[in-house]
Amino acid sequence: MSVPPGENQPGAWRALPVLIVLYALSLLDRQVLTLMVGPIKRDLGLGDFQIGLLQGLVFSVFYSAAALPIGWLVDRFARRPIIWLGVTAWGLAAAACGLAQTYVQLLVARLGVGVGEAALSPAAYSMLADLFRPARLALALSVLMIGSSLGNGAAIGLGGLVVSFAERADGVTLPLVGHLASWQFVFLVTGLPGVVLGGLVFLIREPVRRDRMSAAGKASIGETLRFIGARPAFFTSHFVGFGLLSIVGWGFTSWLPAYMGRAFGWSIAQLSLPLALIIGLGGTFGTLASGALVDRLFAGGRTDAHMRVYAIIAAGMSLCGVAAFQVSDPWLFLALATPIASAMTLAATAGAALQIVSPNEMRGQIGALFLLVMNGIGMGLGPTLVGALTDFAFRDEARLGLSITLLFAVLGPASAVALWLGLGAMRTAVREADGWRSGA
Repeated sequence: MSVPPGENQPGAWRALPVLIVLYALSLLDRQVLTLMVGPIKRDLGLGDFQIGLLQGLVFSVFYSAAALPIGWLVDRFARRPIIWLGVTAWGLAAAACGLAQTYVQLLVARLGVGVGEAALSPAAYSMLADLFRPARLALALSVLMIGSSLGNGAAIGLGGLVVSFAERADGVTLPLVGHLASWQFVFLVTGLPGVVLGGLVFLIREPVRRDRMSAAGKASIGETLRFIGARPAFFTSHFVGFGLLSIVGWGFTSWLPAYMGRAFGWSIAQLSLPLALIIGLGGTFGTLASGALVDRLFAGGRTDAHMRVYAIIAAGMSLCGVAAFQVSDPWLFLALATPIASAMTLAATAGAALQIVSPNEMRGQIGALFLLVMNGIGMGLGPTLVGALTDFAFRDEARLGLSITLLFAVLGPASAVALWLGLGAMRTAVREADGWRSGA
């Protein structure tokens, strides 16, 4: 069955609720660690740099390395089983974090979470690019990213409730497992649902592939790299611009609960609800608003809209970020943090730009390379860089805010410049894609 390029496939919007649930679960399992920095540091005797490795570099290296071969599989095989295997694997690994007794054991379990989660984005992006026409793809991916915002918010809100409950009893004792510290219990409770919920993906119909550049419908890694190499200005501006913004975003969100505890003396119980609302609701609003705006501009002929909008957002977010960490009132800080959280939902718009300019047989691989940039660089360097600055440059955990401020002041403006310089290259890439898509 062929699908006209200007139409959505049947069941396109019905696929989104399932993928939203899985995205929320992935962010919940990934980000719940941010709420438990204090208890984990205390129980395992760790420093900020070691926590930064857990949140960032170690997790992201394996996440990104696994994404490349998974992206190759996505371009060749049914995508639903790939997602199911990934969700099941990361659920088991996330639960295993709750059984870790040492730093090394926790590190290994986090590696498993990274490898499992690497299956979701390349497969989901590829499916949605088939299900939705290009002029609706940014909004569709933005709706998908609601799961990201809800997962981040749930990690803080639900995690805060569980930690508070467990800490009142100095942990919990479970049958067969024995006594668990509060942070171990949170990992166990939030990880196990993935083992069950992964099967939801089979409620989605496998979409018909469209927008192929060649009759064979398959592309080797070499062919994909040559496709990218023929468009160096677009891919360089895109990867550098969104990659730098991702470093800032992950550095900010990963250390936000710890900062509020250190700067304002707020307990986990105090900060969990406000941060859950800011990240969950603010991120949801930012995701939908940016996606709708980009699609509106794109449909109106502004074919560089994906990068143009985020160049402006990056500049404004940098100003808010620098200002936020200079204030001494926690509620004013939260007011400034809200637009930052809304602006951090960049993966939908950035991913949509890549899917629009890429042929079907390369989308999984190019999506995996995007993950390498967003997570291998962004998630890998953001939290780790903040921890390294705090431990080794300032040698004072009370100066955590200064470490985060430096990311906003230096990398945020650099991201805006890189994206703005790529506007012309994106217009050219879209024009070329329209040419081979019309003949597909």
